[in-house]
Amino acid sequence: MRLQGHTEEKESPYRVTCQVFLSEKAQRDLDIFSVKIANQILADCARLADDPFPDGKRIKKLQGFKEPLYRLRAGDYRVVFKRFGARIDIVRVLSKPDFQKAY
Repeated sequence: MRLQGHTEEKESPYRVTCQVFLSEKAQRDLDIFSVKIANQILADCARLADDPFPDGKRIKKLQGFKEPLYRLRAGDYRVVFKRFGARIDIVRVLSKPDFQKAY
């Protein structure tokens, strides 16, 4: 997915880009939100492909799970994802209150 208005930067020969996949549950979660919000969340998910662990507080490892799960802050919404090498699986997309209840 290419974002409009995105300027190309010189690619590092050591940079690994990841593929991002949505689970069926995450797709159903996105269908609940308005198109504008869903597009904002998808744009944030697409940025994970170029930089799976950006600096800052947007990404956090969730505690208490057998396999590592991570949380991405996308505005007032939270994206739960798993990373397997160069593959990122989006597990859930929840509003902040729903995320706090579930995780």
